[in-house]
Amino acid sequence: MKPFNKIVRNSPFILLMLLSGCGPVLNPYNENFKCRATDDEGKCIDTPTAYEEARYPEALPENSGPAAETQQAIQDNRYRILAELLQEPKKPLLQPPKVLRVLLLPYRGEDDELFMTRYVYLKIEDAKWVLTDLDEK
Repeated sequence: MKPFNKIVRNSPFILLMLLSGCGPVLNPYNENFKCRATDDEGKCIDTPTAYEEARYPEALPENSGPAAETQQAIQDNRYRILAELLQEPKKPLLQPPKVLRVLLLPYRGEDDELFMTRYVYLKIEDAKWVLTDLDEK
């Protein structure tokens, strides 16, 4: 019974030793990553900057971070285009038709054939012109 008491009494120490010893096993990679790429092999940049450079190659100057100014300019341009569309007195727009997607579950037909799961698309409302003076008939 005495050996068991020693184990129970020393269990926090044993637990601490076990958990601290698992660090290299759980993460075998070096956490002090330093990019060593030369100019002909690419760039050492973070992921958001790489995404910005891939998406907008002409917008980012060399060696810059994420371009918040460029994103703001793009958003301002979108708002300007939308404002111009709304200020025009009569701009015809075509509203898309309303389509309903219906899921048909598997069922057995009249001659004992099997119909599997599939979708059927139903046009509920036709396309129509909006923001115009056209007479609807």
